[in-house]
Amino acid sequence: MAKPAADGRRLCRTCGERYDYPGHNSLATRTVCERCLEIPADTRRVLGILRRRVEQLTKQVEGLTERAGEERSG
Repeated sequence: MAKPAADGRRLCRTCGERYDYPGHNSLATRTVCERCLEIPADTRRVLGILRRRVEQLTKQVEGLTERAGEERSG
């Protein structure tokens, strides 16, 4: 779920960018930025799933990289 950040901005479920909500004259919703609203709903859903998966894999790689660095130095 898109949560407001400490600075009052939200995270788009589709692209992962931060955006202001509610913005003056903005079409953005609570979960999707104005730019991603132009993408068809089914495509937005798939892009959101893929974005989350990429984030998961990135965290896994970073964790493995940190562990490998600790093993080499320790």
